[in-house]
Amino acid sequence: MKQATVNLFFDTRRDDNKIKLNVIFERKQKLFSTGIKVSKAEWERLKKNAEKESPDGKIRDDNFLDVWHKLWSRETDPVGIVPFARNIARQLGPNFTFDLFRNLFENYGKTEASPERIESDDVISMLDLKAKAMESEERLGSAASYRDTGISLRRFISSFSDADRSRFLNIPKPAKRNTPKPATILRFEYVTPDFLKAYEQWMLLYGRAAKKKKLKKGEPAAVDTPATLTTVGIYCRQLRSVFNDAIRDKVVSSDLYPFGKGGYVIPAGANIKKALSKTDVMKIISYQSEPGSYEERGRDLWVFSYLSNGMNITDICNIKWKDIDRVGNSLSFVRQKTARTRKGNQIRIKINLFAESWNIINRYTNSTAPESYVFPFLDSGMTAKQKKSTVSQIVTMTNLHIRNIAKKLDIAMDITTGALQTVAMLQFFVVDMA
Repeated sequence: MKQATVNLFFDTRRDDNKIKLNVIFERKQKLFSTGIKVSKAEWERLKKNAEKESPDGKIRDDNFLDVWHKLWSRETDPVGIVPFARNIARQLGPNFTFDLFRNLFENYGKTEASPERIESDDVISMLDLKAKAMESEERLGSAASYRDTGISLRRFISSFSDADRSRFLNIPKPAKRNTPKPATILRFEYVTPDFLKAYEQWMLLYGRAAKKKKLKKGEPAAVDTPATLTTVGIYCRQLRSVFNDAIRDKVVSSDLYPFGKGGYVIPAGANIKKALSKTDVMKIISYQSEPGSYEERGRDLWVFSYLSNGMNITDICNIKWKDIDRVGNSLSFVRQKTARTRKGNQIRIKINLFAESWNIINRYTNSTAPESYVFPFLDSGMTAKQKKSTVSQIVTMTNLHIRNIAKKLDIAMDITTGALQTVAMLQFFVVDMA
């Protein structure tokens, strides 16, 4: 299994004489401080006693022994820095990133966050670990999806009766009543087609957790409500992803794979999509809002998305002027959703710009520098989380105002950004816009 290597490095630059971790992954290396400083003679002595189960028994230097134990001990709590760091590398395996390693290594000495608690055969731990890996790559939407899947599975397991725990988790029924339930690890071998079918049925009854809030006197507590088949499909695909990772890394046998033909088939959902009529589209395009209002912005972003083959709001917010061809009246972009997952084979999508597209662009743009955003919602100083939060707010406000516009125009269909379907209409609509 591919994983990072961890060794010690004696840093003599600037006369620091500090011991650091030299971490190497895919031919890239970074140094991480251990906080330990020694003389050159002490370093040579440490090298001679490295990788041993215990230092030379003849050594009586307490300071040296203390440093050795901090670096190498496997018997103390916490373990030495080197075995701690190597355990992180082993647990991360091919999901290793330097940022994720740093986050875990900074928890050294904090037993509640020790990587020893990460079980490579625990499905939920692997979902959480993959979420952290996605976060370190700033793939925040995917990270949230993996984390939500783990939370959902924890809720499912916590709902088990003693009979369910025996059936699905191979945990014997307690001999006495009111016996405390032991901590549960959802091992890959427990995720069988029967387990997944039961999970789907539970999701369709209780999958959407009730929001916790302070109750007023006499007010009934909120209850869990059904999740959609679409949500079930999303969570099961994330579960399938970590299962495939575990098979690839030889954590689990491929014979235990529970998905596909002869096993559990992930539901696709039942999202019936309908195209807007040409008349309704023209109503929205012709609609006049108060200039500079949020309603106008909502209308403009909806129309721009429509004219751009259903381009989503995240991609619209991320358009830069370097993506626009003024002469060819077009723009090209890589979908944010796939930009990081297809690094070696990024596909640029080309969109024609019409007169109304330009009207909308000119209404909002502040700068035409190549690296400037066309729409003024994001800036280069934002973190990935800030960008995601900003786009989420814009989507919410756009949907709010486009729904209000639809009511005013007597359009009964759901025309939010998520439901916007354009492909069927564009073939004859483009002729009108030319």
